[in-house]
Amino acid sequence: MRTLQRILLCMCVVTSWSYAQQKLKKTSQSIKVNKDVIVDLNTSYVEIELDTWNRDVVEVEGFIESDKLTEAQLKEVLAAWDLKIEGTLESVKISSTGSRLHGVIADGDYSGHLKELEMHLAEIPHMPPMPKLAEMPELPPMPEMPPMPALPELPDGIENFNFDYEKYQKEGDAYLKEWSKAYESKGGKELEKRIEEWAKRFEDSNFQKEMEKWGEEFAKRFEGKWAKEMEKWGEEFGEKYAKDMENWGDNFGDKLGEEWARKMEAWGERFGKEFEERAKLLEERNKTRTEHFIERKKALNDRERALFSRHKDLDKEFKVKKTLKIKIPKKAKLKMNVRHGELKISSVIHNLKGDISHSYFIAEHIDGGDTSVNVSYTPLLVNLWNNGTLNLKFVDKAQIKTASYLVLNSNSSNVLIDNLNTTGVIDGSFGDLTISTLSNDFKSLNLVLANSDALINLPTSAFYNLYYKGSNSKFNNKIASQKTIRNYPEGQSTDRNIVINTKFSNIIIN
Repeated sequence: MRTLQRILLCMCVVTSWSYAQQKLKKTSQSIKVNKDVIVDLNTSYVEIELDTWNRDVVEVEGFIESDKLTEAQLKEVLAAWDLKIEGTLESVKISSTGSRLHGVIADGDYSGHLKELEMHLAEIPHMPPMPKLAEMPELPPMPEMPPMPALPELPDGIENFNFDYEKYQKEGDAYLKEWSKAYESKGGKELEKRIEEWAKRFEDSNFQKEMEKWGEEFAKRFEGKWAKEMEKWGEEFGEKYAKDMENWGDNFGDKLGEEWARKMEAWGERFGKEFEERAKLLEERNKTRTEHFIERKKALNDRERALFSRHKDLDKEFKVKKTLKIKIPKKAKLKMNVRHGELKISSVIHNLKGDISHSYFIAEHIDGGDTSVNVSYTPLLVNLWNNGTLNLKFVDKAQIKTASYLVLNSNSSNVLIDNLNTTGVIDGSFGDLTISTLSNDFKSLNLVLANSDALINLPTSAFYNLYYKGSNSKFNNKIASQKTIRNYPEGQSTDRNIVINTKFSNIIIN
């Protein structure tokens, strides 16, 4: 019994030892470079620890760890890790791609596409000509209209004087007064006088009486002979046209019935025969294709199972930690595209550029006016942001402990700035913004917010101007469209400004 217990104990010890934390080195390289070398990172499913030093050398160390795999299994994963490092004096490129299984489903053989059946529709028989309408009697001649008194001539320059409606919309009454004054100077008063004189002449003339007389004469021309001719035409039209249309309908119906039925019957026989032949051909072809398809599908399934089994044995991404430790010169320029991993920068980095997505981003100190970082779906923590632009998309938690010169574009993200020391330009939508402390020495803060909530704690002893403009927004929980706060004694001034523009947002100022 004791012997059996000892054997079991030894087996447990051996098993535990074989699955203990394993660590294998992938690479260790040192590349001599210029002090302003460009380092380009392109990685996925890798944790990166980046530091700077006072040497003109880029050092890269890569290793993998696992407490789930044996050493033999881990070696296979190590061999499958696609890590590439290429370097010159001017640039170093480090790339590491993931090794997840991609779907391997071969395309089917579609070379035997079926031809479409051609439907030869029978032609519609020709339609007999429609009966002609009887000619209407001619209209009587219209009497001449009496001459209208001539309008007065326009004063010089008035014909080119236009009213600018767009300018009127912008300037309102001011433009209207200006236009009226200019109109009068161009002859507007003279034109009004001439129109009044013309109206008086028109009223004194016999034009209205002559028009009444003309109307009576015009109406009489439709009486008598023309009226009788129209009545006669209507009677003939009713009898003759109705009879002609009845004959036309009978003719078309007979022709349609006989000719259409004959052509449709011939078409049906031709189509039925062609369809039977094609159906037989399709049945034979589909039988052969089905057999080939079953065999092909079986082979693909076997291949997919084999690949999946090998992937399961070798590429255990969730049980393997891949790490790159990188050191670069202090003045190096870093470009990056990090996905599904982690990036830790433990020292100051200048003019950082690139994208980070679906990862974790932790940085000690970011500086440089050319800094431009795009972060999406990635929690972010920066101890000191000294200068540059940060773009956030769908970041649930982004924290900057201290910011000096910050340009921030935030979309669907929540941002916490513990201390804003100098200048902030923040454009945010669909998220929360908190500025815990705005320094007494700040210079300017410009906020443009939409569909957001913001909490800003203002300086306790600094002088400043605050200008707020809101649309469908609240300022300290009260609906407000405009607000101005001058926080300094009367008779003094300051160049510190806070400008806030909001839409559908709520701003709390303390």
